[in-house]
Amino acid sequence: MTSRQDEIDPRYDPAYQRGGGELYLSRSTEEPPAIVEITDAPPPAQARSAQNPYPELERHQRNYRIAAWVLAAGLVALGVFFMFADNIFPPEATSVPPNWSGYPVEPWSQKLRWAAPNLIMLGILTAAVQVFIEQIQTFRLRMSR
Repeated sequence: MTSRQDEIDPRYDPAYQRGGGELYLSRSTEEPPAIVEITDAPPPAQARSAQNPYPELERHQRNYRIAAWVLAAGLVALGVFFMFADNIFPPEATSVPPNWSGYPVEPWSQKLRWAAPNLIMLGILTAAVQVFIEQIQTFRLRMSR
């Protein structure tokens, strides 16, 4: 009487079954061993296309970057100008009515002094956001290569 344990299951490799490993030992010696070279040299560089696939997009982005930097510099310069507008254009004492405390203050220069810190901060914020965006784009460019 033959038990199921003595039979070789055709679904699996006989080398891993009871009694089937001796039959297939000669098969493994027929194949040449795999040779693996280990070197410290980096793999050869693949030829990369030097052309940018999106030249039109990059030109538009460059225009927007320049516009953002000009906007940031313009806002800071305008804020500094507004801060010192009274010193640059001194008011004439005869044509300026006094304010509630008795000092001669022109309404336009007072409004400019109120707007100056906001313009300076907006320009600095614009520059900071632009630096952040350019660093993200540089990081993505380096990671894609």
